[in-house]
Amino acid sequence: MIVFDANVLVALVSPATPPDDRERLNGLIKKIGAQRSYVGVPAPAFAEFLVKSDAATAAILLTFERKAALRILPFDRKAAVQCALLDRAAHATGKKRGSAAQNAPWQKIKVDRQIVAIALANNAELIVAQDGDIPSIAADAGVPATTIESLELPEWAKQGKLDLSQSPY
Repeated sequence: MIVFDANVLVALVSPATPPDDRERLNGLIKKIGAQRSYVGVPAPAFAEFLVKSDAATAAILLTFERKAALRILPFDRKAAVQCALLDRAAHATGKKRGSAAQNAPWQKIKVDRQIVAIALANNAELIVAQDGDIPSIAADAGVPATTIESLELPEWAKQGKLDLSQSPY
């Protein structure tokens, strides 16, 4: 299972997402489908996404309900234990924020830890996040994390694009 944060979900539905990033995400989703795996979205990340989705919320909820390859992952007992372990480990270093940005709001760091804890509790293979603190928290926890830009560009997207708007005639 691959975990997506809220900003990755936004990139999936936003027309402003750069074409190469969209192809990277599409390639990853095809790969996940071919492996008969799924995308997990931690409940706190899904809530954050829904805040940003505005009028499209109902359609997005229906899409999530219909797709077996997309699952909302709860912050349950197992995730709560994982989150407590992450907090303890950070406190043991003498910095309660761990390697997260020292100027980030504490509430944001706590939610980001919940997202990583949910990924840990569900045995995620990878977290794809556009939030700079999630990859650093994931690294502290030993969970591989990456950004959209760091995903492999699929072969079909590597083909050069010809600019046909300028005719030589």
